[in-house]
Amino acid sequence: MDNAQQQLIWLYLDNLQVQVTEMGHKQVWPDWRDLDYTPDYNKFYLICDGEGWLKIGDKEYAPKPGQLFLMPQGVKQSYSYTDGPRFTKYWCHFTAKVGENNLFNLLKVPVFLESGLEGEPKRLFRELLSCQSGTSLTAPLLVKAAMMKLIAYYVEHAATDVAGVEPAAVSKPLQAVIEYIHLNYYRNLTIDELAERAHLHPNYFIRVFKRHFGTSPIQYVNRKRIEEVKWLLTSTNLLLAEIGANVGIPDISYLSKLFKSSTGLSPIAYRLAHHPAPPLNHR
Repeated sequence: MDNAQQQLIWLYLDNLQVQVTEMGHKQVWPDWRDLDYTPDYNKFYLICDGEGWLKIGDKEYAPKPGQLFLMPQGVKQSYSYTDGPRFTKYWCHFTAKVGENNLFNLLKVPVFLESGLEGEPKRLFRELLSCQSGTSLTAPLLVKAAMMKLIAYYVEHAATDVAGVEPAAVSKPLQAVIEYIHLNYYRNLTIDELAERAHLHPNYFIRVFKRHFGTSPIQYVNRKRIEEVKWLLTSTNLLLAEIGANVGIPDISYLSKLFKSSTGLSPIAYRLAHHPAPPLNHR
């Protein structure tokens, strides 16, 4: 995975919104069967024991205990019991949105992982279920946090799988804009300039960009700049004015305000926290 792909994946994950609709742990019913339906939610199945049959898209699977399956939203699928002992599984239904897109339309990931029966997925499912049954005021947040951990586990471990993880193909106009931002973030980029790269009207371009990436074009440019500021603060002895000039924000006051709104720290405080020895030319 190259740096541009990783940056794009981070962008998706940073703007991810999740909602859990159902979850459980049990043996499936004797009539557990549904053919050729297309759900408007994603599903995770962690197979504990038993036998069954799944079809995702046009591929068929006979899941084994210890396998964690992803059945994505918007993909035709089927499931059924077989003649053997019925599945016992942990399961959940959830949405995972980046803007208006399902995360798993934006990322290419394998449909199952070999996770083992006593590993992290089982612990994460138990955490998810315990949050669901909680009565605390923050229970909905805890459910979302647990779901985020489960998605993070899947994406992280999918990256080490033979199939790996990579962003799905982005439309050529949007890909051109992302590449242009990465090469020119230090310049005074405007919406009109970026929209021209995508061959779209500026107002429509903003809507399309946010619909796909979950953030506005200018927010994305500033995020790229702030990431570069963080790197320069911790890896160089450049003065803040020099850093600002390097990233396209020469106004030190505005840079400090933008940086603090993003990180909660001033640039100097961030440098001291991550680069304790004061730079020789710091003043």
